[in-house]
Amino acid sequence: MTAHAPEDLEEQYEVVAGRKAPYTTIPDWITVHDNLDPQAKAVYGVLAMHVNVQRGDDAAWPTRLVIAEMLNWNREQSPDKYIKQLVAEGAIDTEDFTRPNGAKGKRYYVHQTPPPGFTGATTVAEWYKRRREALAASNSPAPKVGRPRKAAPAQETRSTPASAGKKATATKKAARTPKEQTPEELELAAKAQMGADWWWKEAKQLADAKRMKPLMGSKRQQSGYYLNLRTKIRDALDADYEPKIIWAALAELKEWSPAKREWESTLARLVGVPAPRRSGGRAPIFTNEQWTQGGDAPGAPSTGSTTPDLSDYGFEDDDVA
Repeated sequence: MTAHAPEDLEEQYEVVAGRKAPYTTIPDWITVHDNLDPQAKAVYGVLAMHVNVQRGDDAAWPTRLVIAEMLNWNREQSPDKYIKQLVAEGAIDTEDFTRPNGAKGKRYYVHQTPPPGFTGATTVAEWYKRRREALAASNSPAPKVGRPRKAAPAQETRSTPASAGKKATATKKAARTPKEQTPEELELAAKAQMGADWWWKEAKQLADAKRMKPLMGSKRQQSGYYLNLRTKIRDALDADYEPKIIWAALAELKEWSPAKREWESTLARLVGVPAPRRSGGRAPIFTNEQWTQGGDAPGAPSTGSTTPDLSDYGFEDDDVA
């Protein structure tokens, strides 16, 4: 990192008014914290954004998936490392709790002031003061301003098929970017989440009352059932099914996460879509017309016609007793 010139520090410390919008306050001591990665500071901002100031406490409980999606991360586990950093530096505290759908979650307590014994800068003014003192103590000359040095030409290396394949894979991974959701898609996802939570709570009450089978499987499997339910509700809303129809279908099927075929057919029936007619089974090999053309079918009452020529059906005379 290039060293600062003392006059640059004086010039940059200026507050300029700009466009105003809904905002979340991030304390200075978090922004200038030396031991927090930039990603940890971003996670702190997401947690602070979820605190309901009207409630009068500092608690928030967004899921890891929500945190990851807001920061455009592809993996649900991505925030874990930075949550641990925030806990270690006293920026947040956590506690385990159970969500309404029965899943385990974490509640976060977001601290606005530094913990006791904190020795870092607590304001931006203090950060500038310490930086000026550090520069004066080191007696480092101001960086020279000039033309940037040209980068050395990269050496060409012969690539093997294996290395070429690895480069192609790395290029594809680098090209992947998370899909940005529209406000309509975000609203639809929020409604689906709310509907899934409500049904999960209702299903548990029905199961406790012996009116519905209990939820079985491991925690991972149960989480999968919940995610499948949320997806089904979202798809139904996206197909313009009204929430009351969706709820009626869930109440009728009485399944934690209905199967796709039963789910779609129940929704369609509740809005008046007739069920498709299905055939009664496999068609017969021979039709009645085929048998009566040459004579009576074997074993059938005689109608006066001659016996059919069985060679027409792939038999020889010697094959028939």
